[in-house]
Amino acid sequence: LSWKRWWNTNLIASALMVCYALFQVLGAIKPSQSDARVDGTFGNAIYLAVYLLFNIFIALLFMLREKHNKTLRYAYGILILFQFLILYYTATRGAILGLIGGLLILALLNLKNKNDQVLRRLSLGLVLGFLVLLGGFFALRNTQFVQTSPVLSRFATLNLSEVKTQGRYFIWPMAWQGFKERPLLGWGQENFSYVFQKHYDPAMYNLEPWFDRAHNIFLDWMVAAGGLGIISYLLLYLIPLHLIWKGSKPFSYLEKSVFTALLAAYFFHNIFVFDHLMSYILFFSLLSYLQTREGGTFLWEKSLSAKNWQTFGVPAVLILLIPSFYFINWKPMTANNSLIEALGASQTANPVKAVTAFEKAYKGSVLGRSETVEQMAVYAPGILSSNLSVEEKNVFFAFVKESITSEADRFARDARLQLVTGNFLLTTDSASEALTYLNRARELAPYKQHTYFELGSFYINQNDLEKGLEAFRTAYELAPQYAEAKMIYLIGSIYAEDFALEGKLINEMDQNKFIFDDRILSAYYNKKRFADALRIVERRKELDPARSADYDALLNQIRNSQ
Repeated sequence: LSWKRWWNTNLIASALMVCYALFQVLGAIKPSQSDARVDGTFGNAIYLAVYLLFNIFIALLFMLREKHNKTLRYAYGILILFQFLILYYTATRGAILGLIGGLLILALLNLKNKNDQVLRRLSLGLVLGFLVLLGGFFALRNTQFVQTSPVLSRFATLNLSEVKTQGRYFIWPMAWQGFKERPLLGWGQENFSYVFQKHYDPAMYNLEPWFDRAHNIFLDWMVAAGGLGIISYLLLYLIPLHLIWKGSKPFSYLEKSVFTALLAAYFFHNIFVFDHLMSYILFFSLLSYLQTREGGTFLWEKSLSAKNWQTFGVPAVLILLIPSFYFINWKPMTANNSLIEALGASQTANPVKAVTAFEKAYKGSVLGRSETVEQMAVYAPGILSSNLSVEEKNVFFAFVKESITSEADRFARDARLQLVTGNFLLTTDSASEALTYLNRARELAPYKQHTYFELGSFYINQNDLEKGLEAFRTAYELAPQYAEAKMIYLIGSIYAEDFALEGKLINEMDQNKFIFDDRILSAYYNKKRFADALRIVERRKELDPARSADYDALLNQIRNSQ
């Protein structure tokens, strides 16, 4: 009875989530990530998708098990329809394919269900419907209707060519390399970034710059906990399946098929993503439910009566929970709220509030401090150029510099943090100190182009033009097809006065990008090559006559500088 209440309460919550997501579908509420993918209150479409994946199967179980109350049965059925609709609008391929695969497994299992002929016929219809749906989709995948659909087009374009442009194509082999290096115990929790920086593929330049997960829960466990960890994690699927099909207290055939289908759907979904708080709550709730149905007990239950448990056990648990809640939950949460407040104040030009909030966020909790430091490094230059008094700016700069460098020294093997620190020091006229952190980043992430961009900028600013150009060349040669690397390499050749290289790169470059990139114009201007600068602005005026007045003013400025 308690578990029935638990699952029904969860289904009611999912119904409320569906209502909220419907407003996102209708455009009344804007999703956090993308207008094309609803995400509910989770802030991530993938999180909402797996939440719905679990609840669809739980609602399906209750609907199929409800024999006497038609009202409840219809209520569960309507909820499933709306859950499926919202799952569709999350456009999360792993969860949607997992659901389809799970339902197919459910149907195939119930083709052998001799106790329920109605369900058996429905299962046959579902299998045939799946085959028709699959064939119809492939027949129509190139039609305008499919190609213009934000959701269906994600499935229609799923092929080997598209896979090669996605992060998983690059990071899954990295994760495998990391596992082979530490196959027994792995790298430790939250340490995928060290594998990523070591085995970074320069061809990933068009993707997000840093990955902290392999986007495959099995590879994530292999990296984090090695062979022992992945075996333990896989047992979380195998043991429940054993309890379902071979346990001492048998489940009904309907329950066996639904739970098996749910585990299969979740397993498939996790091939493409990673677990998070909500998926873990639902997954471990399912495992607890299955264990309870099997009649499992705690190790100490036989020797501890209910009265003794209430007398000694509950107070002991509370004593442990209160400090852990304070340090692990409350303090990080308040620090995170302060960080959000600081970001909002920075974006709305309220430097006084931003300074106070950043300090509260940094001092509030050690957990999550690296994120606070990174955001401070991004927004501090803007705050330092605001209308704060000189004294306030000096105090804030000293605080930020000490905070960032301390965190970078504490995590001296984290290439991202070294790069953030080096970039901050470069932009705040502390170039000589920046070199230490930039060199660390280069050693830790030798194939990361951005590291060489920053190093090259450092050497150019120090007027060491040869080293600057060498750094830009290294970044370019890591992936010559990377347009930004080529542009920066060209800028380096202008500063280094390598005219042969400059001409070669200009000839290889998209001329519009060359003409309209202000960095090229600034390089010519700074090198006092005013004739080249004038030619670029005059060409801009020809290509963009609507802004002729702006370009005339710029031409006059350059001519006056000659």
